[in-house]
Amino acid sequence: MVKIGIVGASGFVGNRAVEMLQSNGHQVRPIVRNASRLAPFITQNLEGYVANAFDQSALEKAFHGCDVVIHSVLGSPGLIRGSVAPAYRAAQKAGVRRLIYLSSMIVHTSAPAPGTTESTPPIEHQPGFPTHVAKIEAERRLLRMRRTGQVEVVIFRPGIVFGPRSRWVRDLASQLTQGTAYLINDGQGVCNSVYVDNLIHGMQLAMTTPAADGEAFFVGDRERITWLDFYQPFALALGINPAEITRLPAPQFTHSRQQEFIRAIRESEFVQKGLALISDQTKQHLKRLLTRHQLTAESPSITSVKPEPVVSEMMAILQQSQYQLPYDKAKRLLGYEPIVSFEEGCRRSIEWLQTDPQVPLAIGQLSQP
Repeated sequence: MVKIGIVGASGFVGNRAVEMLQSNGHQVRPIVRNASRLAPFITQNLEGYVANAFDQSALEKAFHGCDVVIHSVLGSPGLIRGSVAPAYRAAQKAGVRRLIYLSSMIVHTSAPAPGTTESTPPIEHQPGFPTHVAKIEAERRLLRMRRTGQVEVVIFRPGIVFGPRSRWVRDLASQLTQGTAYLINDGQGVCNSVYVDNLIHGMQLAMTTPAADGEAFFVGDRERITWLDFYQPFALALGINPAEITRLPAPQFTHSRQQEFIRAIRESEFVQKGLALISDQTKQHLKRLLTRHQLTAESPSITSVKPEPVVSEMMAILQQSQYQLPYDKAKRLLGYEPIVSFEEGCRRSIEWLQTDPQVPLAIGQLSQP
């Protein structure tokens, strides 16, 4: 039995990793940034720890006794960059054998070029996407530390990770019901989907495979899924004809140097370390105040106007992808094969939507595809 610490256990992937790895007989230790996030794990009689992702000392205590640590932290570029070194040093001091880092295919852009493999150099010039570049730097920092450290490092670069509790499922359901969902180029672009259990299965295989040390892996679903394929089962479950989803051409985007400069400061490691010291309660209070101020400053909106789809640059690029990332390397070195089909993943996700209070739809609207 492997003892596994999971940093970011309250997030989508981390939460599912806790459930799945525990059910597979492993001893799991959820690690979260805030005591309030431990509540669900306490009810499961799990030994949880609170540790700021920048706090090496707290992480070291949380990692003590763990064989493997999964690092699944989402956030700003500053958090992404700044959280890996404390985690690696803490793992080294705690005697952890292997650290598994959850990166993303976005290191190769949201639409990787045909022929891309794990050995293809990451795309460092991605204007407007500082998070993508931060993931590249985080990977490199970990691998540099591995050269002189004892803790082994394995990197995963999944694409669109979906399943119950994922933002991809929740947001898509909301957009479909509100009429703001859209498909670029008729939805024929490749959606590099991976059902969350398939990703965690790959990470579990990587915990004990010696040849995985120092390697990066793509993992994905077996099927070749287009964006229309991805939208269709959810639309049908909501009683929406997929042919009626708005079709749009790929728009053009521009970037403001001033805005990018301001964002770079706001999302820097220095600022993010400061924000990490502020409680979630205080952050929520400030957010409410800011929202109230914005609503007061804006002119009253006309609620009878039908909402229109708003195309984000990220989604525009994702939906224009023409390449399915291969998982040949994971299959060869880890013995990876998807354990859940895309169809079954959608069925489980739709079943969960029936119980999600955050989705503005009546439970009776949903039907299984």
